[in-house]
Amino acid sequence: MSDLVQPKPSYFVRKTPTQASSQNVKQTNILNIPGTRTSLHNNQLLTPIGIPSIDSTIGGGLPVGGICLIGQDTKNYFSDIVMRCFIAEGVVHNHSIYVADVGEEKEKLFQRIPSQNKIEEPDIQKSPEQLRIAWRYGQQSQLNIKNESSAKSFQSNYFVMNKLMSSYEIFSSSNIRTFESNQKITNESTLYPNLSKDLTKHIDSINLNVNKTKEYNNLLRIVINSAGGLIWNDLCSINEDFSMELCKFLIYLRQLMRHSLAVCIITLPNEVVQNKDLLEKFSHLSDYTFLLDDSNRTTSRLTNTQYDGLFRLTKLPRLNSLSSCFTPETLDLAFYVKKKRLIVEQMHLPPDIDENDDSQKGRTNSSVTMSCSSSTSSGSHKLDF
Repeated sequence: MSDLVQPKPSYFVRKTPTQASSQNVKQTNILNIPGTRTSLHNNQLLTPIGIPSIDSTIGGGLPVGGICLIGQDTKNYFSDIVMRCFIAEGVVHNHSIYVADVGEEKEKLFQRIPSQNKIEEPDIQKSPEQLRIAWRYGQQSQLNIKNESSAKSFQSNYFVMNKLMSSYEIFSSSNIRTFESNQKITNESTLYPNLSKDLTKHIDSINLNVNKTKEYNNLLRIVINSAGGLIWNDLCSINEDFSMELCKFLIYLRQLMRHSLAVCIITLPNEVVQNKDLLEKFSHLSDYTFLLDDSNRTTSRLTNTQYDGLFRLTKLPRLNSLSSCFTPETLDLAFYVKKKRLIVEQMHLPPDIDENDDSQKGRTNSSVTMSCSSSTSSGSHKLDF
């Protein structure tokens, strides 16, 4: 009877160390890219955008292989700061950079890249004289302080707008390429087909296509400025029927980014942002979308004069998951420029106190009298006292 009873085969096979290490070779190679880290929410590779306050707002940085749409402000001043900091972050980490800006020349653009402002590490070793009151803290290890300082320095660098990088420093540390279109613009053609072909050739030439290479040593940062504007011969801001050209380009770009070690930011002109239908259509084909709203209607409602506008985060990515893994604590965000740096923080509103609210004014209204009567008329009553 014992010979007939056989143990059932187990479907749970323990992996040997060699098998586990062979399956994680690709992951370890990806983690060696400078200026990147793995997200704790969805195990996605992230890279900083160049502004620490925005990185903390969107979950640590931009996902590699993703597209971020940025709605320009009315004067294209604050969105230009984000674009320049994004390029400067790539220069610091020796990333490859691809810039598609039809409205500005290559030399003028790279003459306005901000310089890095290095953060001074906190003094970990304290003298006994500084620990007279809290002397017990001197016996604890300083491991937490080291981790905090390394995390801050890893997230994103601080760049100051009044200090610019030299052109030699930019072109010697990064592989920089700009989009130059020799096509004669006609009334029926846009520059998006040429841009998609040039992007594909450049990604293959620097070996950042995941399907064609196994060496993950660098990252490509793509900047497309004022997409959907008239400088691209795109008439979608005038007539929505012309928006299909940009939609086709975003679909192709999204498929290209999913198979490349690259991250892309695209700025949209203010006239496109004002059209809600166009903004929703383009936002659907991207991963991140945030707007820098500094319109007169918005700034007139801001009680704090320090703020320059509202930071509207309208879309979060859904990568490696069915829903958004990271959700900020609040969406009431505002931005301002302080010491030549763009800062995004939670907007604090004053308490809403009505002018006719007597409970907040100590009942200073003379019409309020102590009476047993339900009538509010000013005439006398027998029960009044």
